[in-house]
Amino acid sequence: MPTADRASPGVRVYAVCSEVPPDVVGGLGRYAERIMDALRDAGAPVVVFGATARRGRAPRAERRGDVTLRRLPTPGYGPGEGSALPAGVRRLARIAGLFAFNVRAAARILAAEAGRTGAVVAVHDWMGCVAGILCRVLGRLPVVFHVHTRELNAPGVGRRSAYAVLLDLLETAQARTAHLILVPSARMRDDLAARGWPADRMVVVPHGFEEPALLRLAGLPGGERDRIRAEVRRRYLPGGQGRLVVFAGRPSPHKGVGTLIRAVPRVAAEHGDVRFVLIGAPAPQTGDAATVARLIERTQTGAHVVAGNRFLAPAEVFAHFLAADACVFPSVYEPFGLVAVEAMALARPVVVGPGYSPEVVGDGAVRCARDDPGELAEALLRLLGDPGTADRLALRGAAYVRERYSWARTARHTLEAYESAARPRRERGLTTAGPPRGGQPMRRGSVRGPRT
Repeated sequence: MPTADRASPGVRVYAVCSEVPPDVVGGLGRYAERIMDALRDAGAPVVVFGATARRGRAPRAERRGDVTLRRLPTPGYGPGEGSALPAGVRRLARIAGLFAFNVRAAARILAAEAGRTGAVVAVHDWMGCVAGILCRVLGRLPVVFHVHTRELNAPGVGRRSAYAVLLDLLETAQARTAHLILVPSARMRDDLAARGWPADRMVVVPHGFEEPALLRLAGLPGGERDRIRAEVRRRYLPGGQGRLVVFAGRPSPHKGVGTLIRAVPRVAAEHGDVRFVLIGAPAPQTGDAATVARLIERTQTGAHVVAGNRFLAPAEVFAHFLAADACVFPSVYEPFGLVAVEAMALARPVVVGPGYSPEVVGDGAVRCARDDPGELAEALLRLLGDPGTADRLALRGAAYVRERYSWARTARHTLEAYESAARPRRERGLTTAGPPRGGQPMRRGSVRGPRT
């Protein structure tokens, strides 16, 4: 994988990320894995503190070029740990474990940087906010806040739980003390600015797409790809014949799974051989899987919907994308939407929901304007009923992704943000316009941070 340009000498980076390999179960872990690879030749020391199971088999420390990963054993992170306890107790135990992880990470950073300058602390989502606030308040260290998702406090989420309100307060406190806030899309930037977050400190840095398993699949000879495609299709379609629609993601309400299932009867009425395959495990301590099962029963779509409710390795997910006649991601809230970008990179026809920021998919996918089963069904019917239109869309999508996104570019702009935050305030300046197009640099703008 291409790596980032080398950083200016002198800057030291500490990152606090609760999910790191090999304990990758969601988008944050996949981001951590790819960005660490892209930063391995950064030219600056990068130390990543990650939470891991107390009895995990991975080494406590691991070196990847300029990146050092330090795994801190954390209560509540082991597979099945506390499984006999009630869900509410498990959640409290996990939060307590995260708090302890943050305190330990902050203590190590503060001890290493006592009396020094030139370091920056990067924290990822609310799970790293305690460490970020401690490093800022106690050590006066500059902090860069990466916001990958705020699904519990997303616009239009309705009544929020006490848990969501607590996370909102924590994230807002971190945002107010951070020198810079990095977000993956213009939609997220605008949503956060509307909630009162400091717009002049927000920078859009999109993610890359080059997962090794995806690149391997895309690079296979055509005959081998056809074999993989046929093998997956035979799992769901009699003799591999029929139409296959694939969704990948957690079956959470904001992912639009309910809207998708309600769209199935309309699609099945026109294409009786269609099968919808839902890939993805529900979030811990939720009833999302049961909710989906009840909706399938209520809509009488069981003959057309397969809900696996389990986590699949990236290579298996990409094989499903390759086998699909259409991939659908009808999210009503999506900070970036890497799965759609990956499906587009594999030249598959893609339909996304209104939660996607328009610039993320461009003209390379069909984007629904509303969270409406009828609109979603019509979009799918156009692709399933017209292979020529679907093929042209798929080719546009692949070209759009490969022109616009790369992990090397993500790492380069992330390093620019870190270097800017580490400099004295009077010297700061940062490229702040939205994601670059092609290889063009982002135009420069002024970003103000809190007083140091």
